[in-house]
Amino acid sequence: MQIGTQIALVAGAFVLALIVAVLFFRLAHRMKVQDQLRRRLGAEERPSLLKADEREQSDLARLLTESGLGWSMPVFVTRMVLATGVGVVVGYALGRAPLAFLLGAAGVVLFPVLARQARRKRLALCDAQMPQALEIVTLALRAGHPLPKALAIAAAEAPQPIADELQRVVDEHDLGRPMGDVLLQMGDRLPDSESVHTFMTAVLVLEQTGGNLIAVVERIVENARARSQYHAKLRALTAEGRASAKMLAVMPLAFAVLAAVIDPRYATTLLQTSGGHVVLAVTVLLWLLGIVWTQRLVHAE
Repeated sequence: MQIGTQIALVAGAFVLALIVAVLFFRLAHRMKVQDQLRRRLGAEERPSLLKADEREQSDLARLLTESGLGWSMPVFVTRMVLATGVGVVVGYALGRAPLAFLLGAAGVVLFPVLARQARRKRLALCDAQMPQALEIVTLALRAGHPLPKALAIAAAEAPQPIADELQRVVDEHDLGRPMGDVLLQMGDRLPDSESVHTFMTAVLVLEQTGGNLIAVVERIVENARARSQYHAKLRALTAEGRASAKMLAVMPLAFAVLAAVIDPRYATTLLQTSGGHVVLAVTVLLWLLGIVWTQRLVHAE
């Protein structure tokens, strides 16, 4: 009877997840069709003009916006709640309350971690693409275009995702906001990009004092190239340490699987006894702390 209840709980969780997934796919397809229809009718929305000021958004809303995943807040919360519920149900079906708690906590943490990783990768890509965009800005300025037009040309020619950020600057300036304000907003959206902050500072200073913007942008591009070469060399020198850190992080999992295959009593003791739960919790905590410590040791600044 207990086995039948466990099977029913797992099957119910699977069916619930499948139904929600189908609903999400249908909603995404409907939104895509509506977006294509608006474009054909010439009524394409410009999301950058409709969004609220970043300073007024919550941290989670900014995280979702800067991640580039295209998740809205309701979709994000629904996925997180669904993952938590499935984790709790599967935990109760396979073990006891501690396992259900661990799987539920993993469901809560999963999507925020994914969003943070996507945001980190997108910001790093924007930082790497900014020198190329500034080169296009320099060429446009030399051709006699004003700065807003030069940024619009760069937004049209630069790769994604930096093109979206530049297009947002152009759109907000077209609405009447001063160039300095929109560049400050861009700096807030790309906090780790030194090229963006240097360009933003140069434009703000030259608006007050005057000067040769072309020469300043060329110097920014040169410094960005030198910095990129330095980081590439540093990553090459620390490649062995990072590979060792990854190996050390994977080894405990490999040994755990190997021990469970050789003698299943190890897994039974850990998952079905109170002492095993304590040992498992302490082990996972120390393992995570070790990963964080080794990553900080080999992190290339």
